[in-house]
Amino acid sequence: MGLLGYKSKITKTITGMKKTIYLLFFAVIFSACNSSLDKNKVEDFVLTHFSDQIDGEDAILSFKENIGDSIMLYNLSNGWVGRPDWVNDHSKIKAEWFYEDSMVAEVRDIEVFGNVASVYGNLSGYVSGIKTTKSGFHSIIGKQMGKLVFKRHSWMNWDLNRASNSFVWPSTEVEGALSMYNSMRYAMANLRNNDALAYSDSLVELDPNLAVAHLGKMHYLYLNGKKDELLALIDEIEPKLEGASLAERYTIKTMTPSSSKEERLSKYEDALLYAANDPLLRAWYAYYLEDIDKRIANVKIGLKRFPESSILNNMMAYFMMEKGDMDAAKNHLDVYITVHPDEPNAYDSMGDILLASGDTLQAKQMFEKAYQMSRDLTTGPEDFFNTSKKKAEALN
Repeated sequence: MGLLGYKSKITKTITGMKKTIYLLFFAVIFSACNSSLDKNKVEDFVLTHFSDQIDGEDAILSFKENIGDSIMLYNLSNGWVGRPDWVNDHSKIKAEWFYEDSMVAEVRDIEVFGNVASVYGNLSGYVSGIKTTKSGFHSIIGKQMGKLVFKRHSWMNWDLNRASNSFVWPSTEVEGALSMYNSMRYAMANLRNNDALAYSDSLVELDPNLAVAHLGKMHYLYLNGKKDELLALIDEIEPKLEGASLAERYTIKTMTPSSSKEERLSKYEDALLYAANDPLLRAWYAYYLEDIDKRIANVKIGLKRFPESSILNNMMAYFMMEKGDMDAAKNHLDVYITVHPDEPNAYDSMGDILLASGDTLQAKQMFEKAYQMSRDLTTGPEDFFNTSKKKAEALN
């Protein structure tokens, strides 16, 4: 065979290989397209699955069929991850799990990625028409033996989530009011009293019917000892309480004049019943307690929810100083300064701790820094930090 014939044979072989590769390529593409999940079918599958999880024994069959053999579950409320025994041993699935008489799922988003789908949604359970559970979920849906199943499922119980977010929320729908309210209370937490007053006045103008819009001004008047003006403001707020939540009402009461420390503590206890995780309520309640161990225990409750809180770390630093644990006190103020570096109070407090530790040079620097920062606030110099200047001058 001549060279030309050999070359021809090679060419045919290569051409045949190319055709084979092309055919395989298109086969793969076709297979991928063919196996791609249908978004509408996935949504119907998820909605039907949850709606069937009712009335005890009747729910077990569909529940078993819809759970993939390799499913992993993720409880985002407490961090649990695992594959329960009942996934592979269906005899352990109990009818009493499905006690609701109605389960309503709402699919909020679906994205299909070839042969799997990512589904986000909400789920509500009802007993006798009363909503008893509500959660958010994310599921990965795929196929097993040609049938749609749950491959992965994560959820967060909204009841627990709400409990962990039980703050003094403002009863307002006015655009921009929530953001301004949060800024006001953040200023209050960091003793920027002029700022708190300015935010309060602006918030009252934005939503005249919002009772807690006055908190910043109440805080300002209380800390500046202006009792008569505070009493007049309380009278002004009274008609607005009708539209306020219990948490808002009792929070406002904490700033009304009290005849004794016991009465003031009682007011904070009432407020904490309705806003147990509000950092300002928790911190001030601890402040008015007398027993140091109870003070620390209460602040720890708040720090468990808000480990980076300015007011709670500040409060804990002073309690640790009182206990004689200066290292712990400094650590809490390090958190305060690191997370909230623009707050003069963080540096003033660190100055107190350093001074108590015998480090007068650094203490003076901290007091001076706090005072200088308090000169440059949005609403002008903050008089509260004039004490920082006096502390620094006393160390000359």
